[in-house]
Amino acid sequence: MEALGIIWEVAKSLFSCTNAQAAYVYKLQENLESLKEKWDDLQNKEKDVQTEIDRAESTGVKKRTNEGIGWLQEFQKLQEKMMKDIPNFQEVQSNRCLNGYCPKNFVSSYKLGKKIVESLNEVNAMLSKADKTQFAIEQPPKLVAEIPCGETIGLDLMVDKIWHSLEDDNVGIIGLYGMGGAGKTTLMKRIQSEFGKREHCFDLVLWAVVSKDCDINKIMTDISNKLGIDESFWKRSSEDQRVAKIHERLKGKKFVLMLDDLWGKLELQAIGVPVPKESNNKSKVVFTTRFEDVCAKMKTETKLEVRCLYDKEAFELFCNKVGDETLKCHTEIPKLAHEMAKECGGLPLALITVGSAMAGVESYDAWMDARNNLRSSPSKASDFVKVFRILKFSYDKLPDKAHKSCFLYCALYPEDFELDGDELIDRWIGEGFLDKDGKSIHDMYNQGKSIIEKLILSCLLEEGIGSELNFLTGWYKRKIKMHDVIRDMALWLARDEDENKDKIVVQGEAISISEMDSKRLNVVERISIITRDTKLLEESWKIPTCPNLITLCLNLGEGHPLSLNFQSIKRLRVLDLSRNRCIINLSSEIGELINSEFLNLSGSKVLELPIALKKLKKLRVFLMDGMTCTSTSSNPIPLEVIESLEQLKVFRFSRGDDIENTVQEEISLLEKLESLPKLEALSIELTSITSVQRLLHSTKLRGCTRRISISGWKKEDNKSVEMFSLLTSMSEMNHLESIYLSSTDSLVDGSSITDKCHLGMLRQVCINFCGSITHLTWLRYAPLLEVLVVSVCDSIEEVVKEAKDDEQADNIFTNLKILGLFYMPKLVSIHKRALDFPSLKRFEVAKCPNLRKLPLNSSFALKNNLIAIKGETEWWDKLEWDDTIIPTLLRPKLQW
Repeated sequence: MEALGIIWEVAKSLFSCTNAQAAYVYKLQENLESLKEKWDDLQNKEKDVQTEIDRAESTGVKKRTNEGIGWLQEFQKLQEKMMKDIPNFQEVQSNRCLNGYCPKNFVSSYKLGKKIVESLNEVNAMLSKADKTQFAIEQPPKLVAEIPCGETIGLDLMVDKIWHSLEDDNVGIIGLYGMGGAGKTTLMKRIQSEFGKREHCFDLVLWAVVSKDCDINKIMTDISNKLGIDESFWKRSSEDQRVAKIHERLKGKKFVLMLDDLWGKLELQAIGVPVPKESNNKSKVVFTTRFEDVCAKMKTETKLEVRCLYDKEAFELFCNKVGDETLKCHTEIPKLAHEMAKECGGLPLALITVGSAMAGVESYDAWMDARNNLRSSPSKASDFVKVFRILKFSYDKLPDKAHKSCFLYCALYPEDFELDGDELIDRWIGEGFLDKDGKSIHDMYNQGKSIIEKLILSCLLEEGIGSELNFLTGWYKRKIKMHDVIRDMALWLARDEDENKDKIVVQGEAISISEMDSKRLNVVERISIITRDTKLLEESWKIPTCPNLITLCLNLGEGHPLSLNFQSIKRLRVLDLSRNRCIINLSSEIGELINSEFLNLSGSKVLELPIALKKLKKLRVFLMDGMTCTSTSSNPIPLEVIESLEQLKVFRFSRGDDIENTVQEEISLLEKLESLPKLEALSIELTSITSVQRLLHSTKLRGCTRRISISGWKKEDNKSVEMFSLLTSMSEMNHLESIYLSSTDSLVDGSSITDKCHLGMLRQVCINFCGSITHLTWLRYAPLLEVLVVSVCDSIEEVVKEAKDDEQADNIFTNLKILGLFYMPKLVSIHKRALDFPSLKRFEVAKCPNLRKLPLNSSFALKNNLIAIKGETEWWDKLEWDDTIIPTLLRPKLQW
């Protein structure tokens, strides 16, 4: 009877309800199961959305949309509601009878059923909305590329202070001052990187290095490059026109100009930069300096001192450089590490340099000795001398005299100057630093590269950021530089800890060397002036009478003609006159330099090479890359000079003008070179088939050739050369590192994808204006290739073709660091399959409209090796990708 009563009550209630309302009750269980299923779907969707957003934002290219944020907030509210209002299945069953068909309490079941239906509708609506919502969008291209800035331990508070000043409309000029090595440049690099991460309202961020020997032209050129001012305009313009052009570009912009390493007041208007407060456009100038009074001279609104680190931060930085493995080698090493960190006085440069020197030192006794050496600095020494003695610790840890001599030699270059690594090794060879134990020239070059790597690992040198890639010449130059405090320390050491300050005379000191008396001039051993600001050098400047001078470097760029008197420097061993675009009169007096072992005229203009050069019987290195000779003779090198240089080991020659040598002149030069008994390294430019064949037929010259440039080949008696034949001969060049092919009409592409050659030492290849070449599949046989530049080769459709059963595909381009492809309308593919490119750092493409797919995979995109991809916006937007995450990951590296 009780059951019938319940049924009757249910029937009456249902009768009084509409069908929809009744469904809340009789479909309660069905709706609950449906809600559970849909809620699971929505929870999974929320996880997918969160993963999608996190993945997009991790690239730095995309950010979550406001619409997406709103959807996630709705989900959170719905989740709270579900947990609060909706019971689980067991609870619903316990409130029903008749095997679950009827509710025990109709009113509560009605209310619950209604909530379930409402929640189900909300869940379905959110699922539908998710399909129409864009959760992440691409951010506009970053104003500046993020650049490596080294360890920034202890700098976060200072970064925030600087950023606050950048946002303050009442602040126009910000000065950061502090002692050398305190981390000012690192801090500036960190700020520059922040512009790529934080929201801001600036149109432009510019960076320029000033240095002690302030070169106004260099500063303006750096700014011009960033502003995209036409290079041809820049070269033909006067200084006033350049100033006006920079001002014109900046006056309507809201910019930040970052100037590193000011030593005195810099007139902003003199370099075309509007003064921030006067221009009223809320622009900023931020600079670093060692001297607090420079902040006053620059009229800063904000000045901040960059101080040394506190003990805790200093110890953390030191330990980062030493490494955990070393610290765990002995229980007492951490204690000694703390004491050594304290000896560094909180100076980041000292902590990094000394810490790097101790990395891998596992002996407790060695740590004790190192700690004691650090403590040996005299208490009365000046602050800078104390710093130098700390930094000298890393110098003392260098393995041998060669490493130490090579390091000290770098101080001859200006502050903040980016050195050409290969050029530096040439100079080391010329100075005799590497000529020990009967090494071959090739062994010396390898040793030089090894020394550079060791000095970088020891934090005594660092990688430069201005490495050059010229798409016409194809040569890539690795740049390295020296921190200005490390350079100061190197000069201090080279000058016998300042006991003989006149021993090494550089830059401004050398420009004013005429003020020295004869006693001081007798001490001078090395003079170096490297500058583009030739106004610093008076026309009357002459080589002083320095009887003990062994090295003279004059790299002066454009300027007034330079007349050199060599009679007063007869002990000279190294003479570097490279990159002098002013005309140099090499008089016959150069023959008096009978002790010379190194002569570099690369990139210089000379009236003519005198016959007197044949007296330089000890000359071992003679460099004439890109040299321009203004004499009427088509051959700038007197052959009797070449045949007289019996000690010559290294010879490089290419022309920097449009004058062509005759076939006979080239062959005669090759014959004279072949006769030299000690020649080991040859780099040469040839312009005829006959002369190239003459070189290739010589066992001696094939074995010497490191670089070969073949350009301007014309048809000779209907002669032509097949590419494969040329490569077969080049396979016998055991030391060939660089190939340059340009405008070779008579070079025909007779190679197939199955032809094999051996180019085991090849590092650089540049090919341009070679219209008959259709592919470069032979590059698969150059396993060490680091640089490839191809331009204006109209017939190339695919760079490296894929062969059947290609077992070597995984090894193609494994060491490639630089890839440049320019002006090739038919180029469709680099390689059909995706390649790993484990070493690729820079990739540049221009005017290759049909290159729609790159052989890159997501594993490559996830690596951190790549520094930059350069290409046109239109080309990039039309690229096709197998995995859409690849362009997202690569976009932060993109430069237009």
